[in-house]
Amino acid sequence: MNQVKKIKNLDELSYFDKNSLSQYIDIADNSLYANINRWIKNGKIIQLKKGLYVTSQYFDKLADKDAYFEFMANRLKVPSYLSMEYILSKYGILSESVFSYTIVTLKRSGSFSNKLGVFFYKNIKESLFDGYEIKERGGFLLKEASRAKALFDYFYYKIQSVSEIDRKWLKSYRLNLDQFNSGDWDMLDYYCRQAGFKKYLFLGSLLRGLND
Repeated sequence: MNQVKKIKNLDELSYFDKNSLSQYIDIADNSLYANINRWIKNGKIIQLKKGLYVTSQYFDKLADKDAYFEFMANRLKVPSYLSMEYILSKYGILSESVFSYTIVTLKRSGSFSNKLGVFFYKNIKESLFDGYEIKERGGFLLKEASRAKALFDYFYYKIQSVSEIDRKWLKSYRLNLDQFNSGDWDMLDYYCRQAGFKKYLFLGSLLRGLND
């Protein structure tokens, strides 16, 4: 069996790394990397990030690619959950369209760009790494923030760069908060208290006042 035929054994995997590949192809590391680079160039496999791949055969036959993209957003950095602009856009809270994936993680902030899209990661402290739900979509399990947590995460990073927040500053983001219910506002207030800084404490009341 030649090397190309051997990678067909990986066509059922949602992603794999070099160690998984080496279980099917018993060659030295240098030769393995050379094969990986050649398979990427000829389209046999897709590089998701350095050291993480999926076969083009698996990708092409996906019935729900959007669900796979969201699933991989959680896998490129672990642990992580979808949040901020991406989730707010899904709920119609942001007025503008979002064309990248925004994710909160306990790992370093950073980004990845691949065939699936562009993924932006923001680091958050462990005490605020919550407020997400595990959902099943398209056969994949993925983690995404609730509306309240996505909104908190969205402003968590923005507030750090301003001395104080006010109604005018918040209105400039043109948010649609009509669908927020009392439970959402209570959870937003909870996360603001958890942030541990005084200027976050007024975020919830100021946002609630935007529709007045």
